Amino acid sequence: MTPGHIGIHKSKLRHNEPSCPLCSNQEDNKLSLGASPVDEAKGAKMKKRIILAAVCLLSFLVLSSVFALAQGGELVAAEYGAGGHRVDVTPQVRSFMQDGVLRFDVTDQTFGLDPAHNHVKELFIRIRHWDGTVEEFRFPEYAHVNLILDPERGYEWHDREFHIMRAFYGGAGHFMDVTETLRSYKHEGHLFVVVDNRSMGGDPDPDVHKVLRVLYWRDGERHQAVVPEHGELHLP
Repeated sequence: MTPGHIGIHKSKLRHNEPSCPLCSNQEDNKLSLGASPVDEAKGAKMKKRIILAAVCLLSFLVLSSVFALAQGGELVAAEYGAGGHRVDVTPQVRSFMQDGVLRFDVTDQTFGLDPAHNHVKELFIRIRHWDGTVEEFRFPEYAHVNLILDPERGYEWHDREFHIMRAFYGGAGHFMDVTETLRSYKHEGHLFVVVDNRSMGGDPDPDVHKVLRVLYWRDGERHQAVVPEHGELHLP
């Protein structure tokens, strides 16, 4: 900044100064007294708004993690980075899977690399669903990944003849995990249930016609069944 600019700035300050000592003393007194009750009330109200916004954000993140929890599908690929600087981390992500469940934090330490130094990175996970569609999930750096997918290898169950591995109920991308609910309907090696909101224990999306998708183990092999809402499921 040049001396001329400093001079202009100072002249403006002088022009706005009080015209008498009494006015100047009044201004000093206002400053020395601190915040007025009105200012304190405004500050308290602002603080409440900030807290409320933080609570709403936390609630949104919790709900988002719930929706992300129940998905199902097959892991296709995973990339980590920012902008055009992405690296393939599919082997690392696949190694975190336990019985089809993915739970880990998105950090450089998790993957053992930093593809975009001093940039906020993202993890991109692509999942192929039972109907062949591929969906991409994005997780910002430091987020927690919580996905339930299809197991990539067969289970070793004592009950080898028939076992429910995974079951999801919903539609239009909103599915809920009903694995334990469906297992509870099993009786003497067989399962029969009418698929609706009541039998499945909830309605993940009231605006769409839903389906029940079941992945089960029988005779040493994986099988899949898809039943529309209000249809009947008979297994095996």
